[in-house]
Parts: sequence; structure tokens; C-alpha cells
Amino acid sequence: MLLKTLISPLISSTFHHKSLHFRLFSSTERIKVLRKVYSPLMVHKEGSQEWTKLIKSGKVWENYFHPFEWRAQDYDFQAKHIDFLKAIDDLKVSSKISSVDILRKLTVSFTEQSCAIEGNTLGLEETQKVWNLLKNRFNLDDFLKNQKMPLPAPSFLSVKPENEVIEIRNHLLATYFLYNTLYELEREIDFEDIKKIHRILLKDTRIERTELKEGYKHVGEFRKLEVGAYGFVNTVYPFSMEVPALMERFIQFRDESKNSGLHPLIIASRILSTFLHVHPFIDGNGRVGRSIMALYLIRHGYPPVVYRSFTRNEYISTIFLAQAEKDSIPLYSLVTKTIFDILTSYQV
Repeated sequence: MLLKTLISPLISSTFHHKSLHFRLFSSTERIKVLRKVYSPLMVHKEGSQEWTKLIKSGKVWENYFHPFEWRAQDYDFQAKHIDFLKAIDDLKVSSKISSVDILRKLTVSFTEQSCAIEGNTLGLEETQKVWNLLKNRFNLDDFLKNQKMPLPAPSFLSVKPENEVIEIRNHLLATYFLYNTLYELEREIDFEDIKKIHRILLKDTRIERTELKEGYKHVGEFRKLEVGAYGFVNTVYPFSMEVPALMERFIQFRDESKNSGLHPLIIASRILSTFLHVHPFIDGNGRVGRSIMALYLIRHGYPPVVYRSFTRNEYISTIFLAQAEKDSIPLYSLVTKTIFDILTSYQV
């Protein structure tokens, strides 16, 4: 019964990675994968004390996908590309501008690209116009201190579709929150910080309006509903009952990664793919995950990831490969090359 709640609407996906072809899959295929992932749960009666304890522990999903473990391939990638990683670090040291200032300069392009990944059609020029109006006409700190304060109406900011303008407006504010508030903290961000990023990103959106009708609180809270990975049969997001325990382990994984001996760019990449695999929110996970990654990077002296030669399918494929196939190499390659290009552009 519970497995059926994970079967989502299906969409076709046409891109390839080596011999792996992401394609349209059937309900039968999805159920087969889910039964494999959750077989340890099926020995218990649904709703029993043992069943409830096991699913709330998050261990069934975790023990299948092992998202919080470093693998031999991670260390192999670092060893193989150690000279390239050193070149990146040399560029970081010689940069004439700090990482946080790069994020400030890239606020518009970071926002435009992060939203474009989710299907937003506002381009750089329109996003820049929205940002100019926000920072020149309003006190952004007031909005962040009092989240009940109404934000500027989308019709005031742009003539583009209202939902897309809201998404851009919110992402610009969330990015400002990253470098103006969270960056200054003398501690790592916690659940409440992550939830606040989510509240900023989802303010006035359809999801926030829907929660008022349904009685569920979706914005700024971990999800109470099940979600599926469209078009990717082997990618399974955990049940909502598993999310709190898995997010605890996500924070632990992030904190313990500093002792892994791995390069910060490798760690940042896995922080992103792992957060997206847990998929703690009903919506907005991609934007929150990229924000968390950006904050981690600037705190370690690197710029945020803004892809230069960017295709949405390439980005999505690297994420799903890191999750379902446990192959993070394409993601590491994409991120390290991008950071190298950005740092190189700031050497002049």
C-alpha cells in the first residue's frame, strides 16, 4: 500500500551517459525497484511498532543507497586530478577578489541559472532588472528580519509571468541572505537556517498558497508527502517518515567530511547530490541545495558554481548518476572545471 504512494507521474527523458540511457519507465518497473529498496521493511506488518521504528530510522533507504559514505572512486578522482585541483587552489590564492565578493557579483547569474534549471524563462537581462529594483528601492534586510512583511509585487518588478518573477525575486533575496547573513555566522548552518532559505525561496509561490488550502505546512518544513523522481526509475527519494532522521545524518555527513581528506570541491559536490537525494522538501530542493553548496564553497574560499557552457540535461544527468548509480565522477568533473573557469576569469 505504502509503495504505491511513491509512484509518480512519468515523463520521458532522452539523454544518454555512456551506455546508460535514462528513459520512460512503467509503474511495474518503479514498483520492482521500490520492492528491492524497501524489502527489509516488508518483513514487518505495515503500521506495527517494528515497521514504524524501522522506517522512521531512515536506515532502509540509507543502507540501500549509502549516500553518506565516501567511496574509492572519490579518492581515485582526487588522486588522478591532484594537479588540476592544485591549479585551482593556486588560482584561489592569487585571486584579487574574495569568494564572497564573487558571489555578490554573480548574484544575478547564479539566480538566473539556478531558476533556469527548474524551467524559469527569465534571462539575465530581465533578472538584472529585477535585482536593480530590489536593491535600489527596498531595504532587503527588513524583508529578511520580518518574513511576514509583503515583498514587492511581481507586477512592479517585471511584465514577465508572475510565477517566474516571484521565483527570481525570491532567489535573489535568498542569495543576498547567503552572503550578507549566513556567511557571517561563526558556525555551520543548521536545520533552521536551511528551512529559512526554503521559506525565502518559496514565499508567495503556488506551494505556499496550496498549504493554506490543504492544511499542510509545506514551506519551511520537511515534507509530509511522498515525491518521485520523474523519468529516473532507479532514483528513489525516501518516504517522508524517513526524512527527519536522514537530514540529521546529512548534517553529520557534512560536518564529518572535513576529516575525509578529500578536496572541498569534491565535498561540495557530494553535499549537493546527497541533499537532493534526501529531497527533504515538497518543492524547491534544487534551489535550496544549490544555495547550501554555494555557501559551503564561499566559506572555503571558492566561488559559487555558475556553469559557463551549460545544458540543463547535462546537469540533471550528473545528479541522478551520483544518486542512483553511485557515480559522482561526472559531477566532480563538471564542478571542478566550472570553478577553474570562474577563478581564471577573475585573475585579470
